[in-house]
Amino acid sequence: MSEPVRTERSAPHPGAVPRDSARRDIQGLRAFAVGSVIAEHVIGSPSGGFVGVDVFFVISGFLITGLMLREADRSGRVSLVGFYRRRIKRLMPAALLVLGVTVLTAAYLLPRTRAVEVAWDGIFAAFFTVNWRLAAVGTDYFAAGQPPSPLQHYWSLSVEEQFYVVWPLVIIAILALLPVGRTSARRRGLAIGGFIAVAIVASLAWAVHESVANPTYAYFSTLSRAWELGIGALVAVVLHQTTRRVPAALAPVLSWVGVAGIVLSWFVISDATTFPAPGALLPVLSTALVLVAGAGQPASFDVRVPVLTNRVFTYVGDISYSLYLWHFPVAILLLAVMPERSVTYVLVAFALTAALSVASYHLVEDPLRRSPWMTKRMTWHRQTRVVAAWTLTVALVAGAAAAWGLTRQVDRGSIDDVASGGCAGVAYLFNDCTTDDLTGEVVPAADAVAEDTGIGYDCWREQDGPIATCGYGPEDADVRVAVVGDSHAAMLLPALRPLLVERGWRVETYVGYGCQWRTGGPDCAEVMEQVQDALTDADDPYDLVLTTAARWAVDGDDVPGSYADAWAPAVALGTEVVAIGDAPTPTEEALACVARVGYDPREDDCGTPRDTALQPADPLEEAVERTPGAAYVDVLDMYCTEDECPSTIGGVTVYRDAVGHVTATYVETAAEMLVERIDEARATLG
Repeated sequence: MSEPVRTERSAPHPGAVPRDSARRDIQGLRAFAVGSVIAEHVIGSPSGGFVGVDVFFVISGFLITGLMLREADRSGRVSLVGFYRRRIKRLMPAALLVLGVTVLTAAYLLPRTRAVEVAWDGIFAAFFTVNWRLAAVGTDYFAAGQPPSPLQHYWSLSVEEQFYVVWPLVIIAILALLPVGRTSARRRGLAIGGFIAVAIVASLAWAVHESVANPTYAYFSTLSRAWELGIGALVAVVLHQTTRRVPAALAPVLSWVGVAGIVLSWFVISDATTFPAPGALLPVLSTALVLVAGAGQPASFDVRVPVLTNRVFTYVGDISYSLYLWHFPVAILLLAVMPERSVTYVLVAFALTAALSVASYHLVEDPLRRSPWMTKRMTWHRQTRVVAAWTLTVALVAGAAAAWGLTRQVDRGSIDDVASGGCAGVAYLFNDCTTDDLTGEVVPAADAVAEDTGIGYDCWREQDGPIATCGYGPEDADVRVAVVGDSHAAMLLPALRPLLVERGWRVETYVGYGCQWRTGGPDCAEVMEQVQDALTDADDPYDLVLTTAARWAVDGDDVPGSYADAWAPAVALGTEVVAIGDAPTPTEEALACVARVGYDPREDDCGTPRDTALQPADPLEEAVERTPGAAYVDVLDMYCTEDECPSTIGGVTVYRDAVGHVTATYVETAAEMLVERIDEARATLG
């Protein structure tokens, strides 16, 4: 991303003027790319601003391949040591600097659990493998709704570095198979170009498949992104193979068309686009068009494409690597002290990113790039030791931060300390309480929120795992109760299980990843068939089944009907089915607000508008209406006022994440009220 762009001196093709100055249009492209990424991350617009990364991929593939082809022309070989020396010298110093600063800052600003995760991200990022870690974490059910890591943007650097490991080896292998003495540069180019074309087709085909089958992995995967770098590489091979260039009169037109395609992609691509394939084709091909149009053009080309070649854009392009490195840690870590998207946040984010980037470029990145460090004057063994020492130092800093976070004493807090006069937790909404009854303390504290699950997941079916069933209470109890559902059912167990067992009832749990009690559920179908058999055993039917599910798990044509169809056989056996309404879904900003440094529940309004939090509508209510013998427990007044659903209620933090998982502490404050409402619902069933 940071290498200056220069074309080699060579005999000009007919009608062209050789340009050995920097290709200012590519620097302008970099400015466009980094600007769109920063804007999307800081102000949330344009929706497709993240495609700036795809622009960088194409540029990187183009430049790296061009450098190696020219080296092969000069010497008949590609120096692997020299290649890696240049890459390390240009990329590692700034990358390691930002890693170290980010990990240390996160350790002080973020809650314990998140700080530890950032430290682990830092270790993986130091070795350029964080894209695979993010792919794995991104498919973790309980990572859904969590704020992003301030090091998440290192995934693209990891993809590029993995490309840099493989690609020169491929070119060296091709050159080794083609004897230099009897092989022309054209034949070498054709062999390399043919390999690239095959690789592009294979990677693009895989990306199209993976973007639908597993979009999180596709987004971060090197295999699903290689075609983007490959297209840049193919452009470099084609331009290297021919002396023909786009006519000087037509080149600016094509360049403008390419720029327009990139800008258009900012607005037509969104999170809903199937990405990276085929969604990234528009920005990738548009970038390739700009690269082709500007190759070997006379100086007048710069004048005719000022949007790319003016001094402001070329300077932004020069510092684009530092801008990219700093912007995301700034954008994420600032949320620990101020509201997202506020005027202050936007201004500080832009100013701080610019200041850190300019300083980083002029004090670290550019001086080290120009210095004799990592040149032939340093032995390769010494260079290796220096790089290893830097990398290991950052990894050790991140590891120390992770260890410190893991061993850091977490004060969960006491519910007795958050409010007075019977106003703690859910009671705050029903006992005519005011902020005067709050102490300003919050429980669970920010450091303990993520782990505040109580007994909810003691008996839990993991993703793709076997059925998990546990029983509590006397086996010969007069009343047998089954609790069935996904993680939103499991999160209610800290409230339900103790009180029901106290009654002498037998409570058996069937809770697991994606295991809604419905027909045709996508994530737990085979396991739920076994659960259905247990719930509809005519020889030993349950007296009561309690169920709930995430309100946003609404895939399918008739979701309420899929619940009703699953419940009907149990109802026919005389089992009472009680569906407990799902909790609201808070926004990420509402959660970040509670975790912010200095948060005070008496002064800071950290809530989600009620209409927003209750979308989509809970399908369980309609399912009950379709099922005679089933009853519905409405719990919305336990979470929301008439206007909003607060993130803390009565000094108790309500949510663990932005997909509606509720803390065990809050559920426990609502336990008696919830069980009373279940009794009332059963009474309606006669």
